[in-house]
Amino acid sequence: MTELVRFSYALSPRMQAFIELRNGLDCLDKAAQQQSAHAWLCAASDIRSSLTGDQGRKLALPEIVGLLVSMQAHLQSLAKDYPRYAQTIQKACERLDAHMQNLRGGLGGAIDWLYNDSLISTHLNALKKQDWLGHKPALPQCLGTLWHPDHERVERLGRELDPLRQAIRSLDQMLHEYVGWSVRTAEEGCDQITPERGVNYGLLVIGLEQAMVEAGITPDISGNRVAVRVRFQQWPPGEAARDFTDTFDYSMMLVPFA
Repeated sequence: MTELVRFSYALSPRMQAFIELRNGLDCLDKAAQQQSAHAWLCAASDIRSSLTGDQGRKLALPEIVGLLVSMQAHLQSLAKDYPRYAQTIQKACERLDAHMQNLRGGLGGAIDWLYNDSLISTHLNALKKQDWLGHKPALPQCLGTLWHPDHERVERLGRELDPLRQAIRSLDQMLHEYVGWSVRTAEEGCDQITPERGVNYGLLVIGLEQAMVEAGITPDISGNRVAVRVRFQQWPPGEAARDFTDTFDYSMMLVPFA
């Protein structure tokens, strides 16, 4: 199967925390590589909200550790069912063990840094209030000078987040290695997925061909663990979103743990 553009949707609070942190870390790393100060600041602020429980979010770190435990239990179950792969699966479980030990030690350095950093705090405070004469209008003017990819602010945070980054990447890879794609048909751009009863699904992943996404086709998801409705839309440049009503095949996977 050709490489697909993936859209991940959480079916559990743990998976929601995972997706938020995964996306935040990806944005943070890309911003540092591209030397984009504003993108880095937005990503760092988003990661802070996840790790400190701001903006109505649950504390993400316990949720991630819980997911690692669930993945390990799932792999151990697979090892019993498929003895020929037991050695490979055991190595994967050992990697998960190492990640859990690193995270159970806490991310105190990263959390302290995110919470106390003056630039991140100013950015978040400016988003919360009307600040006509304060830092809100001034921040964009000085951001390019305050922020630099060689400065301690970027390098230190990157190092402090490394244990979390490694755990998230390993987990993300495993989520797509041990669950296969299935092909479904969207009749006139719509479909309804009914997950198997009794299975604790935590994540739904929709896969689309790159050419479709480049044409603005995206899935709109609603529902819950009992029934998930998929409605595809098209987002044309400079126009309002509209329903995509063609009948076509797309790929889907459900991850059986949460």
